[in-house]
Amino acid sequence: MNMNRAGLSDKDRNQLQVLNALIGSREISAIDVTAKTKLSPATVSRIFKSLQEKDLIRYIGKEKTGKGRSPELFCFNGEYGYLLHYNITPMVVYGYIANLNGTVLGRYSVKYDPQGTLEQLLVILENIKNELLRDRNQRNKGILAAGFAVPGVINKNQRTIHTIPDVCMLSDTKLIDYAERILGVPVIANNVSWLSAVGEKAEVYPFVENLVYIMLTSSMGIGMGVIVNNKLVTGNKNYAGEIGQTASLGTRSMEEYISGKGQVEHLAGLQMLIEKAQSALAEGKASILKNLMEERREEKITLALLEEAAKHHDKDIEIILEETIKMWAMLAINVDLMINPEIIVLGGSISKENQYICNALDRQFSQLGLFKPEIRYSICGENAQLLGGIQMLKEYVHDNIILQEVIQ
Repeated sequence: MNMNRAGLSDKDRNQLQVLNALIGSREISAIDVTAKTKLSPATVSRIFKSLQEKDLIRYIGKEKTGKGRSPELFCFNGEYGYLLHYNITPMVVYGYIANLNGTVLGRYSVKYDPQGTLEQLLVILENIKNELLRDRNQRNKGILAAGFAVPGVINKNQRTIHTIPDVCMLSDTKLIDYAERILGVPVIANNVSWLSAVGEKAEVYPFVENLVYIMLTSSMGIGMGVIVNNKLVTGNKNYAGEIGQTASLGTRSMEEYISGKGQVEHLAGLQMLIEKAQSALAEGKASILKNLMEERREEKITLALLEEAAKHHDKDIEIILEETIKMWAMLAINVDLMINPEIIVLGGSISKENQYICNALDRQFSQLGLFKPEIRYSICGENAQLLGGIQMLKEYVHDNIILQEVIQ
């Protein structure tokens, strides 16, 4: 919780110190809090009583010490209220409800038409909220805030979202304001790649101060989240990390760059990779891939199928994969040269399970780079954005809602 609020009295700062100690521990006694905060036992006792009255902390029992009088244990009340997190992809809206400890309590998703209207999407958002509350039977508990993971650029000053070629209804709209009216709670929005970087760092690399997360997905293209000195870098105009929009000296025209997705997106996006494989099949090529799909009765090309076809020496697929993987390696090397983070995490649809791709990337790094980047593969996968979204919501609620409750 943010302790650097100008104008706070000593009393309020003491209360926040105690609450921070409780939030940072699974269970803690007043004696432990006194030792941590250096406040007097009487002050801590008085603050504990106040926080209990406000339902912000709970008594959970006595510590089993086996020696004399056992101290009473307390914890932060994670059920004080709930958080809603939405992940808007080009075909599906995913909704999650979590408590203030960050535990996900329920999930619900709805397919929608990305060419539909904003009004239709807002109805879906409200329905997801109602379903999540109904499933948990928690209507007596309040939703404190909602967060959105979206592709594109978020203008936080104007509270608008820009540059979303795959979800037309959201481009240049004030989704944040509309969502607040529908959901009845404060709303924050962040780029999905930013949240993935925050989530992967919090869950896997908490001690890494400088991290770059490159997200590769078929549904939302190529994006990047940058963390420097433990802070998310969003840039002067909030488009830091839009590497899919990067111009390239490839075969794509500047008109294609301006029209929506950038040239790197056209050249090296997962969707483009699959489209190239589809074209090869249509031209009577990629016979091994064709046989694999027929044997397994697969109608759609997946990354796993492409890798398997390449492992079985389907030359057409090997060439297509090699071209794309080379672009990914060049992207990572350029990011490493410009930012030089401690680690670069490749995630989204890419993980250690994609062994063919991992090996091919290693070869490319050896061939292309004078300085080989420190590459890791995402542990959290598609959940990285969810973990990051909940983390950002927790910070927002703690600093803007709970703080006000404590100092009233």
